[in-house]
Amino acid sequence: MKTLLINLPKSSDRLAFQQRQFAQLGLSFDILPAVSVDDISDDDYRRLAFGWQRPLRKVELACFLSHKRAWQTVLEHGEPCLILEDDAVLVQNLAQLLADIDKKISDADLINLEVRSRKKIIDKTPAYQLMNEQYQLYRLYQDRTGAGGYILYPSGAKKLLDRLERSAPAIADGFICASYELNGYQIEPAAMIQQDQMHAYGLGDDLRFDSTIGRSEHHAVVYDNFGQKLTFKLRRLSAQLRMGLRHLSVMSKAQRRYIEFDKERFK
Repeated sequence: MKTLLINLPKSSDRLAFQQRQFAQLGLSFDILPAVSVDDISDDDYRRLAFGWQRPLRKVELACFLSHKRAWQTVLEHGEPCLILEDDAVLVQNLAQLLADIDKKISDADLINLEVRSRKKIIDKTPAYQLMNEQYQLYRLYQDRTGAGGYILYPSGAKKLLDRLERSAPAIADGFICASYELNGYQIEPAAMIQQDQMHAYGLGDDLRFDSTIGRSEHHAVVYDNFGQKLTFKLRRLSAQLRMGLRHLSVMSKAQRRYIEFDKERFK
């Protein structure tokens, strides 16, 4: 399975870390040059960044467009690919896990490998057992965060790109999580975390990357006027309502919980 690593040319420290990590895993990756804020004109920013639940920062739009580039690559490649942001920290048996997924799974659009301190809505029972029951694969109905590591199939790439034809860019994980047309799955225990989650999950964090995308959790939004603020607030309310309806529609077969994480698999 091809791995696409989203990486800015200036982020040489992140690339060096991934080269070391992948050498230890016995895997290789292809560099997918990330979209930089310098690649986005002011006109493109005004055209693309104001159709979501709040205005996107340029760096968030660049991140989204980088993922869009990855989706296009998967569709052109015609085979499932592992898409990673360049601060991804991976389980030690990833090579075997990917091989088993490649052999057994044929009905997925997307498989999320990540956990990020938020509950997810998944099936009550696993759909697949992987690597002699070392991992389970659950149908994923609602995620909230995380686009740092996922397997995308050509069918899923097409659905995401088709959705983009009729909806605006968003933060990358928000766009994916809101794409309910995807036949998505979640790995458990998680097979990947991002560097900024290492401490939260009990791993020693000796990695210190400068932020290239930045986290939006604590970003203070500035609106041009009250009318614009109201528009975005209504969009957010509509999205929250849609999420609630999604939860109600799967309540009989799903559960909302944290995904298990086994830190020993990362050592």
